[in-house]
Amino acid sequence: MRVPTLAKNHLVLVAGLVWCAAGAMVVLVGLPLELRLAPEHLVLLPLAALVFVAFYVLVFSRLVRKHTHRIRASDEERLPFWQFFNGGSWAVMAVMMFGGMGLRFGHVMPDWMIACFYTGLGIALFVCGVRFLGAFARKDVLVPTPGD
Repeated sequence: MRVPTLAKNHLVLVAGLVWCAAGAMVVLVGLPLELRLAPEHLVLLPLAALVFVAFYVLVFSRLVRKHTHRIRASDEERLPFWQFFNGGSWAVMAVMMFGGMGLRFGHVMPDWMIACFYTGLGIALFVCGVRFLGAFARKDVLVPTPGD
């Protein structure tokens, strides 16, 4: 069976679409809780903003650069569609998804924690998906970087 491949720039498009979809799904869990609870717990909005900044600056924006560079540096012009992530990132994503579902469905965390965490995390994921889409639009993976 032949493995479907994509041009490097289209791989970045897939990454952007996947990250935006994941971010939207996470926000759709957290934001309704946030809006329901925020009038009584005003600290939830600043907490969600803090979660956003932490994940955006310390984790996801670095991953966007890392994966865009990895795709750009590949000697192959076409790559399997799943290679917008490397193996370690796929493992982290699986742990985050199943861990998050376990915490929510197991009622391990109170709603206010889920509200601010999922809202901030989802927006950070979505914004980084938009960054991947920007790299696709600029065709960044097709332009060699100094030192490549």
